[in-house]
Parts: sequence; structure tokens; C-alpha cells
Amino acid sequence: MKQVLTFITFLIFSTSIHAKDNNIFTPVSDLFLAVSNVDHTQMRAAVDDSFLLLEHGEVWTINDFINVVKPSDFIRTNYFSVINSRVVGDVAFINYWNKANIKNTERSIDIYWLESAVVSKVGDKWLLSQMHSTRLPQDEIPKGATFIKQ
Repeated sequence: MKQVLTFITFLIFSTSIHAKDNNIFTPVSDLFLAVSNVDHTQMRAAVDDSFLLLEHGEVWTINDFINVVKPSDFIRTNYFSVINSRVVGDVAFINYWNKANIKNTERSIDIYWLESAVVSKVGDKWLLSQMHSTRLPQDEIPKGATFIKQ
């Protein structure tokens, strides 16, 4: 009986940890939703004060990122495929594939990136501290990735 209670306690504790960790991807998703909506305020809300984006060989601050996100006649839809993640205290590390479908009335294109993110717990919220993004060559689709629409 004691073993059963210990096992049940372990399951409850493990489930609650896992449930809390599920929201570590939220700032990544929030940032890209804000990009799709050209919402600079929400872009800033997803990152901490030290945020850096290592974007295909360049170092960007949130201001640099915001400066390239401008209104257009294109609609961006985001898809993600998480490779793995790990939480260490108030810091989490996430590796994932990112796919964006960008379309207007004349054209539709899929662009893929291999990305990693470091998120930090600030108060009771996870915020992006750093992202690294490598764009894949045009029309190169990641093998084995299962994308989930945002």
C-alpha cells in the first residue's frame, strides 16, 4: 500500500511539473504570432530586457527585429515542430523547427528554419532571452518533422 501511495504521489508530482513546463514554448509562439500580426508591443512583451536573436549570421536586438516586421499584403501562418526541451531551474532550452507559410493573392511560399531558444522565468512568466535561427535553403523541408499550426 505504501508503494502504491508513493507511486501515486510521484505521478501527481511528475504531471504537475510537466504541466508547468508546457508553457515554456509560449513566448516563442507569442513572438511569432505578434510577428504575423505586425504587433510590435506584443513582440516586446514576449522577450526579456537582454533578448538577442542570432538570425542567420547576424545579431539582432528586439529593436532590430521590430524594424524588419512591417505591414504588407502578405499573411504569415506559423507552424512549429519541437525537437526537444529541457528546464533547469528558471531557465529552459528549446530546439525546434519553424515553418512559415507566407502568402498573398498571387503567391504562397513555405520557409523553414532550425531554431533554438533560451527562455527565462521572470516573475511567474516565461520570456525569451535568446534565439538562434538558421534558415534552410529554399524548398528544403526538414526530414521527420511534424508541424503543428499555431
